[in-house]
Amino acid sequence: MEQPIVKKSQKERVDEKYGNMIDYYANVLARCHYAVSRNEYLSKLDPMGQKTSATTLFIRVCNRMDESDKSKSFTPEKLMDISAKYAESIDKVVQA
Repeated sequence: MEQPIVKKSQKERVDEKYGNMIDYYANVLARCHYAVSRNEYLSKLDPMGQKTSATTLFIRVCNRMDESDKSKSFTPEKLMDISAKYAESIDKVVQA
């Protein structure tokens, strides 16, 4: 007797298809919050200002990665390296 085909739940399908990408962007966002919290000037903002600054950094980093991705083929390792270097450059500009 055949077993009935059980359709995966929406949560399972989303996790399989997008889980790694979501984890990647969550780490990028966490890194942006970390950069804001250790920055001499941005860390003195109120919590909403810090959140806004981290979100702005996240958007800029994602935009930069999208622009770079259009012209080159990247591996996840290269994307992590680019995002780390970009976050460092923003730190230097803000601290100047």
